[in-house]
Amino acid sequence: MKLSEAIEALCVATRADGRSPETVTAYQRKLKPLVAFLGDIPVEQVTIDDLRGFVVHLRDRPTRWANHPKHQERAGGLSQFTIASHVRSVKRLFNWLEAEGALEHNPARRLNTPQPRRREPKAADMRDVLALLQTTDGGSAADRRDRVIILLLADTGCRLGGLCGLRVEDINLDAAWARVREKGDQDRLVFFCPPTAEALRAWLAVRPLDQGPWLFVSLGNKARGKLSPSGVQQALRRRAKAAGVTGRVNPHAFRHAFAREFLLNGGNLASASGMMGHSSVAVTAYFYTIFTTQEQQAQHRRYSPVARLLGGNRDDHKEGEI
Repeated sequence: MKLSEAIEALCVATRADGRSPETVTAYQRKLKPLVAFLGDIPVEQVTIDDLRGFVVHLRDRPTRWANHPKHQERAGGLSQFTIASHVRSVKRLFNWLEAEGALEHNPARRLNTPQPRRREPKAADMRDVLALLQTTDGGSAADRRDRVIILLLADTGCRLGGLCGLRVEDINLDAAWARVREKGDQDRLVFFCPPTAEALRAWLAVRPLDQGPWLFVSLGNKARGKLSPSGVQQALRRRAKAAGVTGRVNPHAFRHAFAREFLLNGGNLASASGMMGHSSVAVTAYFYTIFTTQEQQAQHRRYSPVARLLGGNRDDHKEGEI
């Protein structure tokens, strides 16, 4: 079996297992460079040295986002996170071939996955979120729709795909939850607060009824039903421009902001993990327990066991006195 054939077989099996089209596309995008590097050779001929050479090749690349569907190629090289995702896809391919009995010797068994340096997630600033919301006070259909988009992203931590896939029937206003379908077509509940529920009611009152079952639909003369992920991103960029916001306003930045603010405001890690739809608490801990010195000091003032025990006034100390 050639490498390209093995990749196609993996993608078919992945889709048959109920994983999302985005997962299949990611495998194709991450494994295509392996074929370009080694050639379309039989999988039995691939060695551990070949795979390690591929990792070195990735590290030495002078550009990033080559052949990416959403970004233009540019200088700068690949990040450790990107290299690690390539390696995970390679290991997934050969582990699957071995499990299927298509490969007797798995060359990826001893291939190490790079461990990226932990860094603070690129979260949206909540002051910017407020500025975006202030641009939606006009009361038009677009204002009401975009207000709900901003609030749901900031209030639930849902992914962009889950947001765009929401149907009206997925919203329970009385119980204040929504059912989203995200990675692997898995359903989960996300929760929202009263201001978000109020915004949802205002949007549903004017939402066009002829655009299908989707919660978020296109508006205007060229309305085409379901609002696409790129449509959401364009709406956020328009709001940012109107508000004079230059910080991060992409949907995933809202997701990062939700997790960080939830934890900084006293939410526990296990709850945050469930609300984010993570596979384990360890994933949440890895990405969202990186805080600045000032944030740690503020948390200590708020939750110090000795201050609670002895009634000390922790507010006597100013932030930053380190």
